[in-house]
Amino acid sequence: MASGSDTQAIEIVAFPKGAVLFKQGDKGEAAYILNAGTIGLYRESQGRRVPLASVRRGEMFGELAATDGSPRLASAFAIEDSVLMVIPAAAMRDKMRTADPFIKAMIDMLSDNLRRVHETYTPKSRSLLDGVNGLLRQCEVISRFLQGNLPDAFKSELAARLKTVEGVLKDLRRLAMAHREQDRRDDAVPHEADLPS
Repeated sequence: MASGSDTQAIEIVAFPKGAVLFKQGDKGEAAYILNAGTIGLYRESQGRRVPLASVRRGEMFGELAATDGSPRLASAFAIEDSVLMVIPAAAMRDKMRTADPFIKAMIDMLSDNLRRVHETYTPKSRSLLDGVNGLLRQCEVISRFLQGNLPDAFKSELAARLKTVEGVLKDLRRLAMAHREQDRRDDAVPHEADLPS
């Protein structure tokens, strides 16, 4: 609920599991604060979807595009039924217009820096499953490397070693999934299988 000078009302909105909040490249119409549930963020790059992070209760996301009107850097979807505070971009821009010029300049600079960080962002693991999934994604990088023009002996040896590593990592993933209750840390990155189709 907006305070006196806000031109747009802040709303509390429920999003069912699988709902897409916004897509990469969309105009930033709002920022969000997660009240309940889990939101997943991913980027589309070179024809594939790359999981970035899971948003947890109390965290804000989508604020950069909502503040400066730039395109969304990532897509967001509900991993589970979620409730969010939706802050309209107009309300955020109204606040920025009335901010002290020094503070506004500092926020603009920090936003630009954060955008550059997002361009080279590497998800940081918070759980055993995150770590294993990250290693499996690195196997995909090596697999694409194998598609290049490589000497036959090197290609054959690398493919054999990669197959062994992938087998071990798939076993580790099964083990991590079977014993999730032993790892109390939250996953930071959604698995690709959880991304919306």
